[in-house]
Amino acid sequence: MRTVAGELGPAVRPTVLVGATDAAIREFVSAVLEADGMTVTAYATVAQVLDELQRNPPDILLVDAGDMSLAGMEAVRRLSDRQSGSQWRVMLMATEDELPLVERGYAMGVSDYLIKPLSESTVGNRVRVTLARSEQRRRERNGVAVLRDQIRRVSEGIRSTNDPNEMISLALSGIGAAFEADQVWIRTLDDERVPHTDAQWACESAQDTMAMPHRTEEQVLQLASALWTKGSVLTSADDGRIDTADHPDLAEWFATARGKASVLAPLGQGTKAFGLMCLIRHGQPRPWSPAEISLLQHVAGNLAHGLIQGHLITAQQEVVEKLRELDQAKSNFVATVNHELRTPLTSITGYLELVLDGDAGEVPESVARMLKVVGRNATRLRELIEDMLTLSRMDFQSSGLTTEPVDLPQLLRMVATALEPAAQAKNVRLVAEGLDTRLAADGDAKMLEQVFANIMSNAVKFTPQDGAVRVTVGSGPDNDDGVPCAIVTVADSGIGIPEEDLPQLFSRFYRASNAHAIQGTGLGLAIVKGMVDQHRGSVSVESTVGVGTTFTITLPLSADDGQHRAAEATDSVTVS
Repeated sequence: MRTVAGELGPAVRPTVLVGATDAAIREFVSAVLEADGMTVTAYATVAQVLDELQRNPPDILLVDAGDMSLAGMEAVRRLSDRQSGSQWRVMLMATEDELPLVERGYAMGVSDYLIKPLSESTVGNRVRVTLARSEQRRRERNGVAVLRDQIRRVSEGIRSTNDPNEMISLALSGIGAAFEADQVWIRTLDDERVPHTDAQWACESAQDTMAMPHRTEEQVLQLASALWTKGSVLTSADDGRIDTADHPDLAEWFATARGKASVLAPLGQGTKAFGLMCLIRHGQPRPWSPAEISLLQHVAGNLAHGLIQGHLITAQQEVVEKLRELDQAKSNFVATVNHELRTPLTSITGYLELVLDGDAGEVPESVARMLKVVGRNATRLRELIEDMLTLSRMDFQSSGLTTEPVDLPQLLRMVATALEPAAQAKNVRLVAEGLDTRLAADGDAKMLEQVFANIMSNAVKFTPQDGAVRVTVGSGPDNDDGVPCAIVTVADSGIGIPEEDLPQLFSRFYRASNAHAIQGTGLGLAIVKGMVDQHRGSVSVESTVGVGTTFTITLPLSADDGQHRAAEATDSVTVS
C-alpha cells in the first residue's frame, strides 16, 4: 500500500488513476494532485481505466460519474474482488444531479465523492483524507493480523501442556503481551471442573501496581455469571469509564487499579461460568475494537477448555500415582508375608515329616492322625501363600511377557500324568484327547503349566468317585485379530456350579456357594484368568449343577504353527 509522505507514512508517492471524458477535468485534477506530491495517470474512456486497473492498480481511482455507469462501477468492484492484494479506493466526481448515482455507488465500493465544478482545495483535501483513511484501515488490518497470530501462539501454548498452573502462566504473560496490557488478572472459583486460581501478571513498568483490589468469591461469581449468560464482555468507553450500572462496586475497584482502558471477560463452559479474566491498561483511555474483543473471547474459551481438561488429566494422574504406590505397598507386603510365613512353615512341615517318619521315636496312631491334620493345614497354608505370590508376580509382570513356542499336547500330557495319582485315589478316569496333534502356542511354559494344572486339579477335586475328567486339545477358529488359535477343554462330571455363581467365578477369593465343603483358596481360577489374559487368550465356563463343568481355554498359536492348521486328532489316549 502506497502512503502519502509525512502524516500518511513513509515517503512514497501515492498513485491516482483519473478517468474523465472531459479533457479539462483530466488536466485540472492531474495538475492539482501532482502539485500535492502524487503520481497521476489519466484516461478518457472507461475501457482504458479498467485496463489500467488490471495492469497497475492505483491507491485512488477518481472517475467522472457522468462517464461511469452502474455497470462500469460493478466492473470495477468485480476487478477489485479478483485482485485480492489491491486496496484502491474509488472516488466519484459528480454534479448535484448525479448524486443519486453516487448513493447507489456506495453499495459497489465507492468511498467518497467530489462535487463539480471542482475546486483546487477540495480536490487535494478530499483525496488526502481518503488516502489517510485507507492507510488507517490498512494499519488496523495489519494490527489485527499480528494480534491474531499472537493469540494463536498463546492458544497453542495452552494446548501444549496438561498442567493448569502452566496454562495460567502462559495465558497471563501471552495475553498481556499480545494486547499490550499493563496488568492481567485471572481468577477461577471453587468448582469441581477446574482448580482454584488467583493469579496476576504485570508489565515491568507496572510492577509497583501489581496488587489488584480484593474481590470476594461471591462478587466474582456474580459478575462472571452475568457476563457468561449474556455472552458478552465488559469494556471501558472512549473516556476510560467502564459501564458499572449493573455492578456499582466496579467503579471503585477500577479506580483503585488505575485502569484507563479495561476489559472483563468471563471463563466458563456449558451453562455455568467459573472464573473471570481482567485486562487493564494505564495511560490514555481507548476503546476496544470488535476484533480485539473477539480474539480475547477466543483465547478465554481455549483457556477454559484447557483448564478443564488439564484438571481432569492431573486428577487422573494423581489417582494413577496413588494406585501405583498402593500396588507397590501391596507387593512389598506380599513379599514380606511370603518370606516371613514360608520360612517357619517350611520348618514346621520338615519337622512334621521327621516325627511322622519315626525319626524321634514311634508315634502313637492317635497322635499321628492329629499330626497329619496339622500337615494338611500346613500344606493348605503353603498353597495359599504360593497363590498370593503368583498373583503378585502377575500384577507386576502385566505389562510384558517373555514367550517361546510351547508344545500344548506335550504340556497337557505332563500335567495329566502328574495328576493321575490323585485321580486314581478317587477312582476318577482322567482322559486326554488330541495329544498327537501338532499345536504350539507362544507363551510362558511355566505359566501355561499352572493354568492347566489349576483347571485339571479342580476338575479332579470336584468330581466324585467313579466320575470322569476329559481333556481335549485341537485347532479352533481364528480370534478377532485373525490369528489361528488352539482350544483346550477340560470337562468333568463333578458337582457343577450354580448359575448365579458363574459371573464371579474368576474373581479373587471367590468360591462357589456349593464348594465350601472342599478345601481351596479361591485364587486358582483368578490366577488362570490373569495368566490366560496375559497370553492374549480367553477362558470361559459352562456348568450344570449335578451334571458337571466344562472350561474352555483359547490360546493364539505361534507364528510357525499358524501355518499348519491340522485337523483335530480323533484318536484318544487314556492316561492310567
